[in-house]
Amino acid sequence: MSAAIDPVCGMEVQVAPEALTLLLDVASLPVATQAGRHSGAAEPGAAGSERFYFCGRGCLLDFQDEPDRFLDAGFQPSGM
Repeated sequence: MSAAIDPVCGMEVQVAPEALTLLLDVASLPVATQAGRHSGAAEPGAAGSERFYFCGRGCLLDFQDEPDRFLDAGFQPSGM
């Protein structure tokens, strides 16, 4: 089983069907072309979109509110 990093808190999350995820059209965000930004998993068949994995509902909701903040190259996850 592979793992992903929660972009909000930095925790490792198991990539599994039951994982909390969000498919986001990153191409439409101002940080899309920023070098070193946090990246999600490429989504086959969804050009410009990436799938992000979350440790819990709180991180998912925070990310939905401010995706640019958490994808910015300068953002440092706080840890949990």
